[in-house]
Amino acid sequence: MKSLLSLVFLLSFSTVLATPCNGQEGSFFINATGEKGGFVAHTAHVDATVYLGKSVQICDNAQVLDQAQITGNAIISEDAVVYDRAKVFGQAQVYETAVVWEDAQVYGNAHVYGFAGLKGNVQVYGIARMFDATYDRGFYF
Repeated sequence: MKSLLSLVFLLSFSTVLATPCNGQEGSFFINATGEKGGFVAHTAHVDATVYLGKSVQICDNAQVLDQAQITGNAIISEDAVVYDRAKVFGQAQVYETAVVWEDAQVYGNAHVYGFAGLKGNVQVYGIARMFDATYDRGFYF
């Protein structure tokens, strides 16, 4: 019984110690409202005009620009770029060299990666996986 309790304690404690962006150096973003935002790796770039939710991770060489909004537990990583008025939220991930711009939205557990481009009024959500093409309209889930 003691072993089981010790194991449960260690597992829960290790979750608390998990570091954003797999241990990359960085700091937490401060939104224009003064509110603490998510973690930004020192190698990533986030414009001061962006809104980041408190649990967001911007890792590697990713860029978030203009009036983009990243909230929930979303992760933007590698060489991905999100800009204009694009929104990424929920558990969504944008990575590799993917680009999301204009009014595109990525949410739920969706992944956008490879050479994917999302622009215009496109929405990608649920468990959708978008890669290696440009999408400018429609709903993908």
